[in-house]
Amino acid sequence: MINKESLLRGVKAVTPLMLGVIPFGLISGISAANTGLSIGMTMLMSIGIFAGAAQLASLQLISINANMIVIIYTALIINLRMMLYSLSIAPHIQKLNTKWKALLAYSMTDQSYAMSSVHFMNNPEEDTKSFFFGASISIWIIWQISTVVGYLMGSIIPPELGLDFGIPLTFIAVLLKGVAGWPGVIAIITSGIVAVLASQLPMNIGLVLAAIIGITAGALSERILSKKSEVSENE
Repeated sequence: MINKESLLRGVKAVTPLMLGVIPFGLISGISAANTGLSIGMTMLMSIGIFAGAAQLASLQLISINANMIVIIYTALIINLRMMLYSLSIAPHIQKLNTKWKALLAYSMTDQSYAMSSVHFMNNPEEDTKSFFFGASISIWIIWQISTVVGYLMGSIIPPELGLDFGIPLTFIAVLLKGVAGWPGVIAIITSGIVAVLASQLPMNIGLVLAAIIGITAGALSERILSKKSEVSENE
């Protein structure tokens, strides 16, 4: 059974991030319309993939008639971060049945994962299923509506409007909410630097390198800081 109070808390947690999700969805719909996809195909992609960054990258590659293997590979590389999210959130939902796990896995987004993981750490008594579902399904609904509106508006919205500001805004908000201590800061800075330096590598491999190196840097810094703390306590 769904706990309504926990579900509403999940919705409330991600509500501030909607300001970034809406323009992101509009851009996805506009891009699909400009690429020549039908509204049916656009919504099939939006509902089937449900991953903004991967959808935009795929649409860009489709617009230049890229090889299908390249399109699929690019989408998979971009979405590899979801594996890390799943490993992190798994302990909180491991007691759920397979149907619920599948539903939560499908609907999980960067925003719902970040808000839920932080909330669960601070509120261990929370109904994790209801909170996580509330956070995820609200993002899903807003994304689909924004995509439809964006598609219908199509080329009416001028590029000068700069709706693409919503994409980095969303991820910045997620990062700031989830950072805990210097290890997190070091991981973010390191991965950002690597992502920029490796941005020209083929097949978007720079994203994977940035994630791996950033996580490694954060883990190493946490270990070093922990050892220094132990030494200080023993002195």
